[in-house]
Amino acid sequence: MFTYGILIGVLLLTTIIAAKSFVHVPEGEVAVLSRFGRAVREPSGTLRVLSSGLHRKQPWDHILRVNIKEQNVELSGDEDRTVMTNDGITIRYQSALRFAPVIDQLEHHLFGLTRPIPHMVGTFTCVLRNEIANFQSPTPRALLGSTTSPSVEQLIDDSLGAYALIRRERKTLNQRVTEFGKKLIGDHFGVRLEAIDVMNFESPDELREALNTVVQAKSDVDAALFRAEGECQQRLIAARKGVAIATERARAIEVEMNELGSKLRELDRANVLSDYVSRRRAEVLSEARHVYVRGKSDSQTTHSQQKVNS
Repeated sequence: MFTYGILIGVLLLTTIIAAKSFVHVPEGEVAVLSRFGRAVREPSGTLRVLSSGLHRKQPWDHILRVNIKEQNVELSGDEDRTVMTNDGITIRYQSALRFAPVIDQLEHHLFGLTRPIPHMVGTFTCVLRNEIANFQSPTPRALLGSTTSPSVEQLIDDSLGAYALIRRERKTLNQRVTEFGKKLIGDHFGVRLEAIDVMNFESPDELREALNTVVQAKSDVDAALFRAEGECQQRLIAARKGVAIATERARAIEVEMNELGSKLRELDRANVLSDYVSRRRAEVLSEARHVYVRGKSDSQTTHSQQKVNS
């Protein structure tokens, strides 16, 4: 029984040693070995870097894995960063750092700093804040040695506020910060800087309130304009309909008058027009409540009123 226990222990120890004698490195990563706190090196003195695949090592070697794929780190952290521009306006922004470790400089990345990524984030955050705080458009300086006439957009660069200028020239800002970061980083962090991107700018509270007021005023003006246009259209349509109705009514009256004239001409040709007029006069007078008769004399004109009771 004791012998079986020894055999089982030896088998377990052999299995553990065999498992610790090999290391698997996935694609997109590399591994560096350290032995008793010291990095394992090649005979040339460089670090021994294990690429993707299965490799053999000593059971007591410690594995340091490094992701060599491009990585994206938020420079602004969980909350938006704030910075004051050169004209005294405080703005909020969001930014990100894109980088990838360099295999030939892994010694700086792994052993140069205790926490390289937080150190990079702090360094480039300071660089970005300084660039935003002192940002100016490159157009006026470029025009000093130019013989061409500046455009209207170029002439108003100096009159723009810092917030509007940074939003318009955000690409230039990203290029400046990235170029400065590449010069600054060198081989201190053992990474290759891809870009520093400012993804979003938020306007100051005062400017946001002013913009909201302007937008609200524009909405009110547009609504009033649409209402006025609607009322004008309704009045115009009503006027056109009224003109059309009046035109049709006038045409109907014209037809009626033409018809009446035709009938009167027929009565005149039949020599009965005076009888018809007398009859119609009698009919009208019989229906009237008051009749006013005007007469003339040789010396003066006199007016008499005769009241006819119905």
